[in-house]
Amino acid sequence: MGTSKSFSDVKHTMIPNWGVLSSSLTSNCDSSVLSTQKLQNIMGHFVSALSGASTGGRGGSKAGGRSSIRTAKKIGGVFSKFISSGNNIRQTLEFTGLTDIENKTVEDIINHLIEYCSGSATSIDDNAAKEATRLLFEELMGQAESIDEVQALLQETFTTNTLEDVIIKYFGYYINELLSKWFYENLIKNKSENDCNNLFGQIKNFIVERVEDIHKKNPLQNVDWSSDEADRLIKNIQQDVLTVFE
Repeated sequence: MGTSKSFSDVKHTMIPNWGVLSSSLTSNCDSSVLSTQKLQNIMGHFVSALSGASTGGRGGSKAGGRSSIRTAKKIGGVFSKFISSGNNIRQTLEFTGLTDIENKTVEDIINHLIEYCSGSATSIDDNAAKEATRLLFEELMGQAESIDEVQALLQETFTTNTLEDVIIKYFGYYINELLSKWFYENLIKNKSENDCNNLFGQIKNFIVERVEDIHKKNPLQNVDWSSDEADRLIKNIQQDVLTVFE
């Protein structure tokens, strides 16, 4: 969870509900198993700290939710290219600017796509968005040992999942990373590592479980990823994800 940007860089005065969110994490940071209601309360305070789902989900909060929109649009563009190319990973990677593809390892490919989608990270929000990108790509491609296996894994993913499913999963990872980067480093100064990991592990599992049940209503086929429509759809999805916890 270490990062150059974390708790000490957050301007708490610009974040509504910061004290309530902080207290709810501190009081629940122990070895206990949290009830669903307690986890929902923590996440509700988190959404309030982003000024609510309708504001934070659409990039209107200074605290977070902006880098994730930018990154999710890039991820959408990459996977749309993969789908529209007939599941051709080489064509997709060329589209993202990767050269000498046959000599690249799977790790090279994943690292390139992380940089392509997230760019340099200069804020906590950037860091959370980039780490979520890494988690997503490693989940989707990390088991591959060759470029052809990357192609096969992605083809399998999009046989059973829509692009909207994948973007929802990304936002789930992102909000977990943002919450962790806001608080983990500070909590571990006063609480044991086991207690911190217990708390944040339960929060992560809760987020992943809840976002899996989101009603899909933003189809992403044939979207021009540089358009205002793409921006609107991605903001819709992030807002939908945050609304689950509001």
